[in-house]
Amino acid sequence: MTIQFADIARATAADGEISAPHLLALRQLEWDAGRIGREEAEEILALNRTLSRPSGEWTDFFVETLSAYLLDGSAARDRCSEDAARWLTGALDALGGLATMAELELLVRVIERAERAPESLRCYALAAIETAVLTGAGPTRVGGRLGAPRITGAECRLARRILFAGQGPVCASPPAGAFLSRIDRATQGGDNSLEWRALLDAPGGVSPSISC
Repeated sequence: MTIQFADIARATAADGEISAPHLLALRQLEWDAGRIGREEAEEILALNRTLSRPSGEWTDFFVETLSAYLLDGSAARDRCSEDAARWLTGALDALGGLATMAELELLVRVIERAERAPESLRCYALAAIETAVLTGAGPTRVGGRLGAPRITGAECRLARRILFAGQGPVCASPPAGAFLSRIDRATQGGDNSLEWRALLDAPGGVSPSISC
């Protein structure tokens, strides 16, 4: 990790937010280096947790930078290796589990861009959505309300992106269907988004490769 990168990270962590000049400096360091390394990737993950007021610009930087690291670090562009997937989920677990929308968007973006995303990433992301639906707590529920299990429109859209990404023609899958069935049973009578029924009734069902 460069001294400049560490200095910016410490200043940002102390403030609880990242200023526009600091964000620009991080982008310039990334461009100058050509790509970030493992230390910088870990620092960016940790830095994200220190932000009390993450901006849209920060989220864009976070997702763009780490997805490029995860996808371009394998033998071919737009492939995410099993090792890279294990690093990401392990790093998130070390921080206490997936906790922010930026992290969830990162997972979904990698799943969408990868020619064939590791199944572990899909399952990890789906588990975060299921936990939010059942408990009312999680990255999709920051500032939300607790209560009976329910699924929001945002969660429906995220689940759709995860289940249908990169698969071409889709067909019914018992394991993926089980995920949807668990949500459906748990949220019966709940204040579900209208998008939930549309997801359940999607033509062809979901990808056969999901086995969460």
